[in-house]
Amino acid sequence: MRWNVMPEGSLDRGALRLTGEFIRLHANESPFLLPDVVRAAVVEELTWRGQYYPDPSGSSLKRVLAERLGLAPDQIVLGSGSGDIIEHLIRGLTQAPYEMIIPEPSFPLYEAIARTQSAVVRHVPLRSDGCLDLFGTLQAVNEGTSLIILCNPNNPTGGYLPLSEIAAFLDEVPSEVAVLLDEAYWEMTDAYAKGQPGAETLLARYDNLLISRTFSKYYGMAGMRLGYLLAANAAVAQAVQRRMSRAMPNRLALKGAEAALSSAAEVAYREYGAIIRRERELMVREMTAWNLSVYPTQTNFISVAWQDHSHAMDSAHIAIRSGQTMGLPGFSRITIGTPEQNDQVLRVIKNSLVTTNLSAPSTIDAR
Repeated sequence: MRWNVMPEGSLDRGALRLTGEFIRLHANESPFLLPDVVRAAVVEELTWRGQYYPDPSGSSLKRVLAERLGLAPDQIVLGSGSGDIIEHLIRGLTQAPYEMIIPEPSFPLYEAIARTQSAVVRHVPLRSDGCLDLFGTLQAVNEGTSLIILCNPNNPTGGYLPLSEIAAFLDEVPSEVAVLLDEAYWEMTDAYAKGQPGAETLLARYDNLLISRTFSKYYGMAGMRLGYLLAANAAVAQAVQRRMSRAMPNRLALKGAEAALSSAAEVAYREYGAIIRRERELMVREMTAWNLSVYPTQTNFISVAWQDHSHAMDSAHIAIRSGQTMGLPGFSRITIGTPEQNDQVLRVIKNSLVTTNLSAPSTIDAR
């Protein structure tokens, strides 16, 4: 077969292949079951309409999203996970001789896709607190810059910049340079929990702004693969849509997402979110008390300066992610699980510190 030769873009997905014996704290998945109303909607769709192709436009879900976000349905593009959309954006906007700017370290997909394009990629190191360096990003812009990607909150550090700083940054970016704001973890932030305005409110001011979000994290639908893009106007959304694969998200994902946006489901999701925020505060407090360096996080994961040299997590059947694979050598990225799972993680880390004669408290704080 005469395949076109493509530059290799390495992206570690092997860690997703785990047996059911492991506690999955390596992929930033939700530890919670889907709310009853979402599960019921998916089962009903599978039972009575599973034999039919999905609506290729996803029009029903777009209407629900548009009403929720104060946008028009034609400003929304759906994809099989936000990664699917991001991939097509990078392919469309980084053809030679154009360049792209990304934070470092950040979501590995950006770099992996850019390499398949042979694109010029400029890296901007994060600030010491794990947040985006917007000033450094502006300094990196040149005549060849076509796309800037901002992961906020950032993966793998969890650092988050408020909307006011993003808006001030956009004021300085040339209008011909596209800015993709990857907000996979937006709903995990304190700002979202407090009902503060989201980045979609900036779309009316900045035609070059694109926002990607997902149903995989907060909504716990990673197994169904559904994400979406918000654009400033219909023309931009249509330009993106033309580059998307003809394969639409499946009808179970579309129907499940509609149910996930219902008021009934939101009650459950708000409860889940509160647990995650409470648990991350507790875990950060514990790890900091043990003199471990921890990045401030507004996500459902924690990056801590601890390495599992003795494979203690494996022995406890807990899967976590080595920071080495994500540009954070010396760190581990740990997804926040249920309170019981988090207690197991803390016990493993505490025991490892005691074994290596490092300082650690003798007990774990009571909840």
